[in-house]
Amino acid sequence: MRHQRENEPGERGGRRLKSRSVIGLLSIIAVAGAIGIVVSFRQQPPSQATHSSPAPVARQPITPSPVPIVPRSGFGFSVADDSATHTIVLFGGVGNYPNTWLWDGSRWTLAHPQASPEGRFGAAEAYDPQTKTVMLFGGRLEPGTPVHDTWAWKGTTWGALDSGAGGPPPGEGSDMAWDPALNQMILLTRSGVISSPAATWIWAGNHWIKPVGGSLPAGATYSPMGFDPLTNSLLAVGCCVGPPPATGAVNTTWRWNGATWTLLPTPVHAPVDGSTMALNPAIGRLVLCACNAAAKGDLSAWNGSEWDALTGSRLPVAGGVEITDYDRNRLLLFGSGPSQPLTGQAPVELWRWTGSSWSRLGPAA
Repeated sequence: MRHQRENEPGERGGRRLKSRSVIGLLSIIAVAGAIGIVVSFRQQPPSQATHSSPAPVARQPITPSPVPIVPRSGFGFSVADDSATHTIVLFGGVGNYPNTWLWDGSRWTLAHPQASPEGRFGAAEAYDPQTKTVMLFGGRLEPGTPVHDTWAWKGTTWGALDSGAGGPPPGEGSDMAWDPALNQMILLTRSGVISSPAATWIWAGNHWIKPVGGSLPAGATYSPMGFDPLTNSLLAVGCCVGPPPATGAVNTTWRWNGATWTLLPTPVHAPVDGSTMALNPAIGRLVLCACNAAAKGDLSAWNGSEWDALTGSRLPVAGGVEITDYDRNRLLLFGSGPSQPLTGQAPVELWRWTGSSWSRLGPAA
């Protein structure tokens, strides 16, 4: 057994002692060598000592999302002709909530104003020639919160005009238009339910006032509005008077005299469900378009007493908005392509009326 052999005397013990000495010597050499290696390693220059360290991972540069060359908004954007800057001002809409875009007749430019309304959809917008600004009212914020604040576009930035306290009700569905005959900015609002009368508001410079007798009957929506140069008065079109269903209901036409609205006689060829209206400066007549997803885009022109049907191609966009481009003397239509879903990713297309059909303008998305 091993412990007995370790206690044996004589030659075997000497050999064992010698062996232990050799082993001990080898152990000292090994330890010394190890210490030498460590010392040698520690004395190497830093440039040599770090060669075995893992190389740092190179960070890839962050590539920002490309800025679109046209506004992208499925629906709910607001647009107006800014005669002071000779541009068309487009603000908000689903997907384009906080952005202001300017159309100069050939291309879009994304503005970078120092101040701006909160991003929203369904706001009303119109040009005020007295202050040379584009006014914007109400709508709904991106989360869906209804608002009733009023802002003014001053060419490079927005300025807050009125917080809305004590004024028109908040929400979308309002329409705004300038009445040059009376030098008034008119706003038509609804309380949120079609069973309530629509209210008329006049801009007083820093707040809205509600004239007595300016209400319109309940049971209808009153939009759009536009100034008629033939009768020198502001007109509003009401849709869907009567109990639901309202599909296919004939429009009614109303005239504003500064205090009340007057219902005009029902024309023989009344248009159906008009949704946007603007002056065609080439012929000096208001053009009403049934520019909605459910309609065919029928066009009608007001002749002073009734609406005349216009022939032309089918509506090229969905949810279109007509605008008069006074600088270039033409009628424009903004909207998303009929094949595009009404989401925030759809590019806004721009078309002009040639007198017989719609012609595409502007760059592609």
